[in-house]
Amino acid sequence: MERLVYTEIESVTEEMRNDKRVLVISDNALFMLTTKTNSKWYNHYFETVPVEAVEAYEIQLKDGKVSSVWFPNK
Repeated sequence: MERLVYTEIESVTEEMRNDKRVLVISDNALFMLTTKTNSKWYNHYFETVPVEAVEAYEIQLKDGKVSSVWFPNK
């Protein structure tokens, strides 16, 4: 599986909303998750998503789409 990365953001843009490789999580802060490859399109500093977060939020990467049971996309 491709590596997932995240960054804290202040707001969600239309570009983020329309990008199937982006998952926005609002949990005491606003975070954007995406693949390492896709992160180059965003001007943010990204860190690797911890395994514990992948498990806790049930984050999945399937067919290039990042999703979560707890924070569904559209």
